[in-house]
Amino acid sequence: MSSGFGTAAPVASPGGYGGGFATAPGTLHGSGAGQSNQVAARLRRLFLELGPEQARLQQAFEMIRQCSPQDAVACMQMILGQPVQRAFAHSLGIQVLGELLRLYPSEIASHFEASRIYDLFPTGSDPEPAATLLHALLMCKESHGHRVEQEGMKIQKLLLKRAKQQDLRKVPASPVRAWLTQIWLDVPSSRPSRTSVASCCARWIADASASAASKIPCLALMKQELDLRGRPEGDAWLLSMLLEQVCRDPNSHSPDLQQMIWLLGQAPSPVILKQLLSGLAAEKERLATLWVCICLWAPQPPPENSIAGVVWPPHLPPPVHSLMRAMLEIFSQLPDSSDLCRTCLLSLAAIATSDSGAIAAAAPGLLLLLHRDGPVLPANVWMPMLPLLEANLAQRFSEAAELLGRLRQAAGGPPMSGQGLLGGRSSSLGGQLASYATAPPHQAVPHQPHQFNSAPQQSQFPVGPAPMMNGFNSSSGPAAPRNNPLSAMSLPSNGTVEMPYVAPRVGLQNTNNTCYMNSFIQALFQTSHFLWRIFSFHLELKKNPSKVDKEDFEFGQKVVKLLQHQMAKMEITKYKHCDIADILNAFPADYRSGEQQDVTETIRFVFDKLGSFDQPLIREVFAGELSERTQCKNCGSVKSRPETFTDLVLAVPTEKEVMLSKVVPTTQALLAERLKFEALDSDCLLHCDTCQSKQQAGKWCEIVSPPAQLVICLNRFTFNMEKLDFTKEKTPVRVDLPLVIGPCEYRLYMVIVHTGKDASSGHYYAMGKRSEASADGDENWYTMDDSQIKPADLSILMGTPSEKMKDDNPYVLFYRCMQAPPTPPLRIPQSVADEVKREDDKRVES
Repeated sequence: MSSGFGTAAPVASPGGYGGGFATAPGTLHGSGAGQSNQVAARLRRLFLELGPEQARLQQAFEMIRQCSPQDAVACMQMILGQPVQRAFAHSLGIQVLGELLRLYPSEIASHFEASRIYDLFPTGSDPEPAATLLHALLMCKESHGHRVEQEGMKIQKLLLKRAKQQDLRKVPASPVRAWLTQIWLDVPSSRPSRTSVASCCARWIADASASAASKIPCLALMKQELDLRGRPEGDAWLLSMLLEQVCRDPNSHSPDLQQMIWLLGQAPSPVILKQLLSGLAAEKERLATLWVCICLWAPQPPPENSIAGVVWPPHLPPPVHSLMRAMLEIFSQLPDSSDLCRTCLLSLAAIATSDSGAIAAAAPGLLLLLHRDGPVLPANVWMPMLPLLEANLAQRFSEAAELLGRLRQAAGGPPMSGQGLLGGRSSSLGGQLASYATAPPHQAVPHQPHQFNSAPQQSQFPVGPAPMMNGFNSSSGPAAPRNNPLSAMSLPSNGTVEMPYVAPRVGLQNTNNTCYMNSFIQALFQTSHFLWRIFSFHLELKKNPSKVDKEDFEFGQKVVKLLQHQMAKMEITKYKHCDIADILNAFPADYRSGEQQDVTETIRFVFDKLGSFDQPLIREVFAGELSERTQCKNCGSVKSRPETFTDLVLAVPTEKEVMLSKVVPTTQALLAERLKFEALDSDCLLHCDTCQSKQQAGKWCEIVSPPAQLVICLNRFTFNMEKLDFTKEKTPVRVDLPLVIGPCEYRLYMVIVHTGKDASSGHYYAMGKRSEASADGDENWYTMDDSQIKPADLSILMGTPSEKMKDDNPYVLFYRCMQAPPTPPLRIPQSVADEVKREDDKRVES
């Protein structure tokens, strides 16, 4: 491969950027063509001579300063088409081209072809001079009335090819990438779509490996897009882009993302943020993780003055602190938000004690701001940090000393003295620990973490809740799931074809790290109830829909059609495997980007697009109802808050905890832990409507309506505050094949397994069988590992995996209620079946 300009390679083959000029220079036509070629020939000889580069450069400059515009064009074509084997000739050529552009801008701009861009960047050369020249050249072209879309596309293809990527957002930081954003900014006709530009800029601002200077053009482009969108739509868009980047890569995103908040010119609106975070309202662990990520951003000065219109009001706190104040205000409005808000504040206090430079120095000021100007929070949220303020922070930071005084004044008593960050108690702020540490009748008593087998005891509450069995309320719930699939209308025999429910036999091709989606699709296909119901399901639009509702409805209709087609394809195909390309192509870009996605997030995304529990499909197949109960210790009255769920998340203990307890947890025990009674701390008082005052209380959960199919997610991925990273708990769990919830017995039929050493890598596969009897009576378990279907090794479900299988961990479990009515025969619309058969007949197996 050549190290400089020109090879014999054709333009149509840009793969050899290391000097792939297309052809020899063309011949100029007209009376001056011969003279022009003579000037170009003299310049060619100069390029081939040996001697000091500076001397040859001076000669070249003198030569081209005396030539005509026609000569200049011929010289440019000679430089771009001349095969040169020495790297120094490339440097000489770039400088000569720059001088030609300065002297003859119109002629050079008019005759420079987009295909020549590849040749400016040979492998191994310094790209900075060539990128500088290209920037000036494209600005010149546009100023002379030429659009440069093709040139912009060529630069993008150059970056993608060199990075061996298909997604421009994933191209690593480089001088050429930095110059591309500068070109987008200064030469608008070079840009791709507005959406693509904004998506790339947000990702590249989040790139921790990129320099701050390279992000200035990205910020300027984001500001232009913000202004185009206007208020408040632009604010919502910008904040959504910021939060998306933090959630996409919580571990290693750049704190430079906060520069995007400067662009707003005002504090982020809590109303807008509330809409953006509404999808996480029920997942407080993820909200806490998001908070911790942003806590670790030391406040930065505003971007350079080159970004027009960026002015931050001087009376406001730094943008990142304004964002966190708005976030805390939203958190405080969530149901049962005290724990979340307390966790957020304690994380800030912990950071302040860490001596981590500017981040630690900024934390006390932010805590004071939140207490002074943030949402009004109950005392039990703030008071746990008093010991830390007294023992450490108040002596080091004036803001912490002021906060300590405020908290003491609010407490109306002497400073607290405690035993640790969360364990301190003061008689003036709540008295001794509650003496009623036992549970209501038949409810598991609170016990040591993850010991799981404590016997029930009699409650000291004056009135206990109804008798409980494994969290199921036998007094209010039926003996079987309320959602009877027979209540839904089956498809008529006319216009449909009856098909058998088959055992696992068709694999799914892995297309660019799509194992997470393959595993989930296999689980849906083996759920007979879902397979039967999807073909008769029609998504309905909400009443008085918003624009977002209409967009969700249109996409949801598409998802229904895609799943109908995919289920039919897996049912009908004569091949051993098929693909999910249609689904991936219709889904958001992240699902075909090549990045591994979390399968639980994918499940929730698909369920949401199918209408979740608001529409019949998911409501009938997977939805159940929980009731969160609280009981006043003083009068015994019970308050209930219903909650519909489509999956239950069970916390998995750490390997260390299991080793200490010498008890391998089971899914039955983890479920009991999730539903168990808990006596709330004495400083966490709840308002009792009967007593009309705040009282000590206890809380627990009951499953009042169990689902026909139960989805359980074993929460193995947690944020480690010490490592500031997500860690995977590879704790062995014995997966109970039968699971009991009150009078209902559930049978395990499908498991999605995550194999890998940590949270940032790995692979998914499924293990299972059909949820109900298959047509051939096959009750064997199979492993569905992408395109491979093979007999399953069930040892990893026993909680005693071999060393080889230690990293293969059950992650998502699917259970079928044995008391649920049987699923009716499967009928597929004839039109769908015919379409699938035609595609199958045309297919050529690779």
